[in-house]
Amino acid sequence: MRLTKLELHGFKSFADHTEMLFEPGATMIVGPNGCGKSNVSDAVRWVLGEQRARMMRGGKMEDVIFQGSSARRPVNVAEVSLHFDNEDGTLPVPFREVVITRRLSRSGESDYFLNRAPCRLKDINDLVRGTGLGADSGVVIESKMIDALLSDRPDDRRELFEEAAGVGLYRDRRRSTERRLEETTVDLSRLDDLIEEVQSQVRSLARQRKKAEKSVELNARRFAVDVTLAARDLEGWADELQALETRLASLREEQPEAAEAAQGAARDREGAQRTRAAADATRGELARLVQAQREQVNATERELRVAEERQRNAMERRERADAELRDGEAQGARVGEERESAEQELARLQQELAAATETLAARAAEEDEARRAVSAAREAVEGAERTLREARDSVRRLELDREGTGRELGEVEARVASLDDELQQLADAAAVARRDLDAATEGAELSRVEVARAQASLDAARVAAQEARRQEQEGRQRMGELDRLRTSLEGKIHGLEALDRDRVGLAPGAAAVLRERARFGDGAVLGPLSDFLAADSDAAALVERFLGATVHAVVVRDVATARAVAEWHAAAKAGPVLLLPLDGVADAPATGLATQVRASAPAEKWVHALLGQVTVLDGTAGFRDARGAVFLPGGAEGAQGPLRRRAELESLRAELASHEAEREAAQQALAAAQEALRIADRTATEAHEALQGAQGEVRRAEELRLEAQRRAERAERQRGEAMQLAERLAERRQALEARAKDDDEKAEALRATLAGHEGAIGAARTRLLGADEALEVAREGRTVAQVAQAQAQARLQVAQDRARRLAQEAQSAAQRLETLKRELSQLAEADQALAERIATWTVELEQQQGALADVDGRSVEAEEALQAADAALAAADAALEAARQRAVSLGEELHAAEMRHTQLEARRQGIRERLETEWRRPLAELLEGFEPLDLEVDALRAELESLRAQLDQLGPVNPLAVEEHEEEMQRLDFLAAQRNDLAEAKLSLQQAIREIDATARELFLATFAKVRENFRHIFMTLFGGGECDIRLENPDQPLDCDIEIHASPRGKKTQRIHLLSSGERALVALSLLFGIFLTRPSPFCLLDEVDAPLDDTNVGRYVKMLNEFKQRTQFIVITHNPRTTTEAADAVYGVTMQEPGVSSLVSVRMRGRPVDDEPPPAPVAAGESAVDSEGAELAPAPASEDAAPAAA
Repeated sequence: MRLTKLELHGFKSFADHTEMLFEPGATMIVGPNGCGKSNVSDAVRWVLGEQRARMMRGGKMEDVIFQGSSARRPVNVAEVSLHFDNEDGTLPVPFREVVITRRLSRSGESDYFLNRAPCRLKDINDLVRGTGLGADSGVVIESKMIDALLSDRPDDRRELFEEAAGVGLYRDRRRSTERRLEETTVDLSRLDDLIEEVQSQVRSLARQRKKAEKSVELNARRFAVDVTLAARDLEGWADELQALETRLASLREEQPEAAEAAQGAARDREGAQRTRAAADATRGELARLVQAQREQVNATERELRVAEERQRNAMERRERADAELRDGEAQGARVGEERESAEQELARLQQELAAATETLAARAAEEDEARRAVSAAREAVEGAERTLREARDSVRRLELDREGTGRELGEVEARVASLDDELQQLADAAAVARRDLDAATEGAELSRVEVARAQASLDAARVAAQEARRQEQEGRQRMGELDRLRTSLEGKIHGLEALDRDRVGLAPGAAAVLRERARFGDGAVLGPLSDFLAADSDAAALVERFLGATVHAVVVRDVATARAVAEWHAAAKAGPVLLLPLDGVADAPATGLATQVRASAPAEKWVHALLGQVTVLDGTAGFRDARGAVFLPGGAEGAQGPLRRRAELESLRAELASHEAEREAAQQALAAAQEALRIADRTATEAHEALQGAQGEVRRAEELRLEAQRRAERAERQRGEAMQLAERLAERRQALEARAKDDDEKAEALRATLAGHEGAIGAARTRLLGADEALEVAREGRTVAQVAQAQAQARLQVAQDRARRLAQEAQSAAQRLETLKRELSQLAEADQALAERIATWTVELEQQQGALADVDGRSVEAEEALQAADAALAAADAALEAARQRAVSLGEELHAAEMRHTQLEARRQGIRERLETEWRRPLAELLEGFEPLDLEVDALRAELESLRAQLDQLGPVNPLAVEEHEEEMQRLDFLAAQRNDLAEAKLSLQQAIREIDATARELFLATFAKVRENFRHIFMTLFGGGECDIRLENPDQPLDCDIEIHASPRGKKTQRIHLLSSGERALVALSLLFGIFLTRPSPFCLLDEVDAPLDDTNVGRYVKMLNEFKQRTQFIVITHNPRTTTEAADAVYGVTMQEPGVSSLVSVRMRGRPVDDEPPPAPVAAGESAVDSEGAELAPAPASEDAAPAAA
């Protein structure tokens, strides 16, 4: 593999498209300072993937784009391409020439191309891996590398060795691995803290879980007790509602099902319609696909047949070429012999031709004289005949014109006769068309009046329908508001009834006495005092404020019962309780506050005693009793007591009854509005249909009117055209009659002159006959001489043609032989490519035929699917009509049943809402699968109170403690697994760092040993002897220690490189750079002014080294030294700046030989040419493919 061409466009100072062709060996690039030579080395480094702007001698990568000059604008794109000859297959791609291109725009977009196809930099690196190419390879050796080797900074020197060893990649991997190790260590520490926190949360949630499980257990028992009590209460109403609920349930199930069925039928019909449309579209699409696939198959078959025919023709052509090759070789020998005899015969025939030419000249003169006499006689005859012919032609034309005029005149007269009848018919047709137009106009006006009447009816019907719809909507909204209000009132009523029934708020002591009332005998404990009181809300509030806790007093039958309760109370310690024995109070009249309440027996006497003679103080919140004492309750008004609760319950019931009556009236109004809406909709529909019918009549009448109008206009137009035609025909008849008379007169005059012309023609023909006989005699003499000359000339021409033909045949045979050989080679290559294409097309044809069969099958399936969709659409239409009728019938029946059911459901709703509110689940779910407890009602109620007390003692409970505890445990397990993974990852990263260090150390030491060996060999070549070495400052740490360079030119002691002279140091550094390059050799090496610090003697050694190595490595050398150019160059390019700021190439002539076959260019202006030490003259050349390298 070798570099063949470098293309630059818009790169740095190379603004124009520039090409540099490279041959094997050493190619020199010369030119003055600042002309852009080093931009060539930058271009090579850049196209191979250099990403560091500083290596391009710029601040940013966009600096490589041409920045403009005093005469040019900047360009927007820089592009560089390297062309490689890949005949030996070094690069793993099936191309003989490989082109690597890099393009950069000012927008920052950087693109890479491989043989003009877009690719990635990674693809380029993968392609050239192992070839010595790449951005980090030593393919470019610059003078600054010498400075780096001679620098006091160890890092600069080490960087060159690390690039040669490829250690930089491992350093990057080690840094990346260390960062990951650090991140893993931090993550591990954070994870340990997180695990400790989660463990603390798990312990806390474990305690909450136990408490939650106890609460769940108590609530489950409380649920069983509560639902058992509710189920027993509901049993009394079950029989009454069973029949109605059964029917309602049936209707409610059927009515949504019917509505859903109607909607489903509508959806089914829409789906069937969409399915049919989709099936139709699919069938059309498949038909198009079948046609396209067939065309594709036919095209492939045609291509395959053409390729097979081409292959057969190529085989036949190869056979013919082989035969022609053999014939051509035999013909070459035969032609050589024939050329000798042809040359001898040619000389003899030239003498014969000269004699025949003299005889022919004499006979030709005699013939010319006779020909002139014949020509004069013939011209006379022809003139007379032409005059006679013209006269006869004129007569014939006049006769023909007369016949045409007669025919046309007859036609005009016939047309005039028929035109009168047509005019009468057209007049009648115009009258009929006008009558039809009047009738159609009148019908259209009548239809428009009918449309206006129908539109007015439709507008009125729509207004009525909108009003009815508005009233119906208002009725629905009102019904919805009343239903929501009723539900709210019923919920409040049921809630208050539940509170009153459960005696919520009753003092604990009184509640305990009531729970144990069976202990004291039947009728002994009558109940709390509040059960025997009733009042409105204001009075109830006053009574509760005055009585305070006394309102919870328990009424007992007598004092004996009170004593029994006291004994039990002392043992049970159930809390304070006030007992009111009926025989312990005297009768008292109802006065004071007692008059504002309704007391019921048997506690009426106690009510009068407690509230009698108690008055409310005006303007204060106090009371005065019978003794005159003033009681001031003080503080804020307490929670609602049983009296106020019962007062509110009565008020809510009264309000509910009022709303029920209002709802009944609203329902009747809604029904009336719905009926009115149905009537209005039906009326609007009928009016719309009538309007559409009237509009159709208008359209038809308008169409009739327009048609009648068109007929009338057409009849008038035709009548006018006929009248105009009659006038034109009359004029035409007069013109034809005049022309016929004129033609007759001209014909008679021409016939009179024909006899004189015929006599003149006879005399001229007699003279012509004598002249023809004399000419014939002269022609025979000239013919004999001419035949003799022609025969001699023909024999001479044949001989000359034969000589030329034989020469051409000899040359053609040689060319043909060469052409046949090339053609045979090309036919072999074409035959192989054609065979590959035929195989590919055969596979494609099989695939296309398979696809065609598949599409044909799908087309048949699509046709069947379309037929099925048509049948499904018809069935869906029938199902939709039946479903709509059934939904209307069920809706009317359901409405009647709901009205009856609402009246009965109110009683049952109380219990349902209480259970659903408390347990937050529907009643059906509460009772589903529930088994009631087999206990007495009193025992169940007592147990329910006990369970509530235990739940209160538990305090706040986290209901999600079980799930949260399980989630935290799972999180703890997940975190523990993550910690194990991180610990393993940490160990793995540490092991990876050790492996990277070992690999990098191994690579570096191996490369260092190769560089040392190459360095010693090149040093001996350049210095002609002496000693040199490179050493590691700390061999135990080769990746981090400094590299020392020792050199001892011949006759000197070994010393460090810094102690040598500047020239010696430069030559030692150059030896080491070549040693590094040879460690990873590449197809070519670019040397950028590395010989600048060398003197003439060392330049000679440098040139000797180039000549030694260029046999196996291609060199591109940028130099100012003429000796390097003349002694080592196989080709030379010159770079100059004829235009300021823009580099261009110049062609070079060396040792008097031109660069290429073209003539040398015109001399350049002064100062634009240079002559080297060997007389090589530099002249400007175009920066294109014409600029070829010079031959050394």
